[in-house]
Amino acid sequence: MKNRIIDKLTIPQIVVSIYLSLILIGGFLLILPVSSQAGTWTNFVDAIFTATSAICVTGQVTLNTAEHWSAFGQTIIITLIQIGGLGFLTIWMLFFTIRGAKVNLKQRNLVLETLNLSSSYGMQDIVKSIVKVSLTIQALGALALSFVLIPRLGLSTGFFYSIFHSISAFNNAGFDLFGDSLIGFQDNSYILLIIASLIFSGGLGFIVWMDIISFPKTKKLTRYSKFTLILTGIVLTISILFIGLSEWRYGTFNHLSLGDQLANIIFMAVTPRTAGFANVDYIDVSHAGLFMTFILMFIGGSSGSTAGGVKVSTIGLVVMFMYRMFKGEEINVFSRHISYDNVKRAFFIIFVGIIMLISSSMILFVTEEIPHGFGMEYILMEVLSCFGTVGLSLGLTPELTVIGKFVLMLLMFVGRVGLMTFFWSLGGPKKESKVHYPEMNIMVG
Repeated sequence: MKNRIIDKLTIPQIVVSIYLSLILIGGFLLILPVSSQAGTWTNFVDAIFTATSAICVTGQVTLNTAEHWSAFGQTIIITLIQIGGLGFLTIWMLFFTIRGAKVNLKQRNLVLETLNLSSSYGMQDIVKSIVKVSLTIQALGALALSFVLIPRLGLSTGFFYSIFHSISAFNNAGFDLFGDSLIGFQDNSYILLIIASLIFSGGLGFIVWMDIISFPKTKKLTRYSKFTLILTGIVLTISILFIGLSEWRYGTFNHLSLGDQLANIIFMAVTPRTAGFANVDYIDVSHAGLFMTFILMFIGGSSGSTAGGVKVSTIGLVVMFMYRMFKGEEINVFSRHISYDNVKRAFFIIFVGIIMLISSSMILFVTEEIPHGFGMEYILMEVLSCFGTVGLSLGLTPELTVIGKFVLMLLMFVGRVGLMTFFWSLGGPKKESKVHYPEMNIMVG
């Protein structure tokens, strides 16, 4: 009976169902008294919101992670982050591979859907490599953080904090145990750059990392990896220069040394691309800096990574299409033609993303109260942050109404499973149209 039900579901529907199930399980565990420091039951909506934020590797919180949750609750959160970042299906397929069990075509396609890959060639090797690379980077990150956190917090606490923040940073989750994110580390360039490196690594994409690691042997990168690395470099350079200039003029970090100022600027350029750690109270950031942060949250990281957003390759493809269209040329990347199906998919993702952001903002403008001294940015920061699975806030999250919480949970969920996967899950299997009508032209522009 169970297999019959699964067989009737499309792959996007199965992916969405699995993530929803994980959120409900995580939420149930967080409701329990053992999960809170006070030993009391946690509000259902707040527990589900936290579980959604963890599984969707966002970092948006209605309850302070350091103050409300017990060690058990924090362990549940970091476990959900790891599952959400790697993808439950990736871990599940690794388990099957270790056992030597055969994986059928539908199971392979499920993993492809969660990793946003287009080919199942060498799937089991890919899954093994993804887990190996991820755990290695997180272990190195925890080790690097421990050199500062263990002397400061003691062996057991420092060790736990190092592991927690390394997992949270690599998976671009943004959950912290310090209570004020990383604002207390403004003058510690070492911690900021380690966290920024973990964020960047997680947001680069598993396939790109596998290419980079194999480069010494193969002496070549795939065209996709080249495309992603170039676009990432361009976005990162522009954001560092723009934020650096805007915050230097605004005087955000004037109280710090030149080296610490540079580290904070780099961190501000990296974290909005779906990590959500804050090294500054964004109330004190310039409007230009906030605007660039909004753009970076919308763009997000790379496809097949722990990051959210519409993805840097999507933006790059649309920009390239517009440039080539202006010149009357075909879209080519590294001597390869890009199909119009790819372009249509990119435009669909961006357009539907914008529609979702507008709709969600309109609802929150009605349901939420904007404090005196704030403007539209108070709502927009929250909406863009959840859509991009970032986790930055101007202070609205703890004050959200129930409606506001559910709107943001939906945004986080869509941001994690992907726009295409989410909307395809709402319908049945795709059917080829048997009727084709004559073409007509409609005046536009």
